[in-house]
Amino acid sequence: MAGKIVTEQSDSHVTLTISHPERRNALTVLMWQELAAQVRELSREDGIRCVVIRGGTAEAFSAGADISEFGTARSTREQVVRFHEEYVGGCLNAIATCPVPVVAAIQGACFGGGLEIAAVCDIRIAAKCARFGAPVGRLGFPLAFGETEALFRLVGPSVTAELLIEGRLFDARTAYEKGLVSRVVGNDDFEREVAAAVENICASGILAARSHKRQIQRLKRDSAAVTSDERMEVYSFAESEEYHHGIAAFLTKTDRQR
Repeated sequence: MAGKIVTEQSDSHVTLTISHPERRNALTVLMWQELAAQVRELSREDGIRCVVIRGGTAEAFSAGADISEFGTARSTREQVVRFHEEYVGGCLNAIATCPVPVVAAIQGACFGGGLEIAAVCDIRIAAKCARFGAPVGRLGFPLAFGETEALFRLVGPSVTAELLIEGRLFDARTAYEKGLVSRVVGNDDFEREVAAAVENICASGILAARSHKRQIQRLKRDSAAVTSDERMEVYSFAESEEYHHGIAAFLTKTDRQR
């Protein structure tokens, strides 16, 4: 059975599920394209407050790219370039630049391309059963440079070297200690914790959450000092209806508590 990306919307958040259970939710070329297309579509939705990306089974978030396609999609240099720059790179860029906060809900195997997807999400929640790694060197090839860049920005040189050069696999606790995931929760508490994170994100104003994401992404990709123009741009929130409604509601609540 071919894999697919399953989309489910609930109120103001959307869950995108990587579903390819017979291959531990490995992504085919079509799945990379579909995930990117879904994220880009959600990026244009003004009312979406949160996106969750997860695996279709508790056994895996995603084991990476579907290796059964190597012979047809990754056998020549031209195919390899297209696969990494267009399919994988396009998907990772869509997630990283999505204005909506994105949560990776991780259970089981999170390897290779699955790890790369998680790395460009804003918050990574891992169940204790989660496992992380990118031992592509054992298959005889390096990670694509653009994909290494995303991982490097998240965890820095030492941890990136452990994952790629040494080919280490991390359990959930080690991944947390290395800064690879935001937090680790018990397997039985996993769904409740993901739901709570979504609720927390949705409790913030849409414009505020999106501005915070833009600021964090800017600081992550560029170590240069924030410019005066960048600082001034953020203050546009003062002209928004959301800002005035939020302040009015807060003042009303405060008056009632006095």
